[in-house]
Amino acid sequence: MKTLLVVIAVLVTGATQAQVPPPQAAEPYSLATTPSLLRFPGSPFEALRSRGLSIEGSVTSVYQGAVSGSGDKDWRFGGKGDLLVTLDGEKAGLWPGFFINFHQEWNFGRDANTTGAGLLLPVNTATGLPRLGGYEQDTSITVTQRFGDAVSLSIGKFNMLDVAARTPLAGGGGLETFSHLGIAAPVSGVTPAYLVGAIASLKTSPATFTLMVYDPRNAQDPEVVRRPFRQGTTASLSVTIPTSFGSLPGFYGVRGAYSNKEGLDLGSLTGLALPPESRTVLQKRGYYYGSFSFQQYLQASPRRPGNGWGVFADIGLSDGNPNAIRWHVVAGIGGMGVFDRDLDRWGIAYFRYGLSSELKDGLARLGVPRRDEQGVEAFYNLALTPWLRVTANLQWIDPTNPVRNDAVFAGLRTQVRF
Repeated sequence: MKTLLVVIAVLVTGATQAQVPPPQAAEPYSLATTPSLLRFPGSPFEALRSRGLSIEGSVTSVYQGAVSGSGDKDWRFGGKGDLLVTLDGEKAGLWPGFFINFHQEWNFGRDANTTGAGLLLPVNTATGLPRLGGYEQDTSITVTQRFGDAVSLSIGKFNMLDVAARTPLAGGGGLETFSHLGIAAPVSGVTPAYLVGAIASLKTSPATFTLMVYDPRNAQDPEVVRRPFRQGTTASLSVTIPTSFGSLPGFYGVRGAYSNKEGLDLGSLTGLALPPESRTVLQKRGYYYGSFSFQQYLQASPRRPGNGWGVFADIGLSDGNPNAIRWHVVAGIGGMGVFDRDLDRWGIAYFRYGLSSELKDGLARLGVPRRDEQGVEAFYNLALTPWLRVTANLQWIDPTNPVRNDAVFAGLRTQVRF
């Protein structure tokens, strides 16, 4: 929290020293149409935004529980708070293309990710991160320099949910659209939810190239931030190409990643079944991952860019050792705007995550059988106002633990934007 206050103080000081634009007449204000509770015309937050400092926040509350399956059936209430601060260097009187992004998040209450249903992946991303990493709060700070419209370079500590949230149709980072982590931010096994490193982007015609170089460890651990790359490096290159199907927008992309980090050799797990004096559990260095993804709008609004509906998919494959996830498939349909409600979002998606055969064989010999996990999630996000949204969510999951019954989770999510 001290870090948060220091950064905001520095940014506010720099912003207020910039040239103040002449006052303008305030626009008519309506609580029903303003994008957030505190960003109405003439507010201090809007004045800061005009000087290069953007401050946004939200509180997302979740009431969710299992209605069938194994484990607890008690419903749990919890949630997440997010504060995002962005400094636009040019507006603040520095230089063009320079940005600082700050993201502070907190978990509170209880969540439905630990009901004992025998699941591989958490059913709720908003209440699961950063908590699943062992922390109730987390801070991400990145510095970006753009060179014209084609090249950008960012360094720092990244919250990868922020990246996933910008994806059309399925994006939302677990706060606005899908809740299940396997859909909201497809799990690769080679990219942690929080990472320290650098991301460079090059936009050409027609492709956009993105190079990532980062520490393969979860950057929620302060040691990763203090001493990055001590256990290896991961490099990732992705190519995204926009498409136009009957004048409707879309894209497809491919990604490849390689890490030289050491991990548990899953093929040696059977050594744990031997007497202690003869156990041999080995390490394996290096693993790779590749994926293909696409999104295609099948209907788009001519009056509101981004509104419409379409299909999407993400398919990933790894070597399966030491990566515990061998492959995954995520596919669905979703959109924004329905029945003349321009801000409502909706979607339904299927996922399946295939475990490494070495992992399954090793665990089976230890008497801990596991199988692939699959499921379906559907949601509807009702925008009561631009700043107040309520989402109904339903999930069916065939769990990775074969002795557990199929699970059905239902939930209600409320988000207030400030």
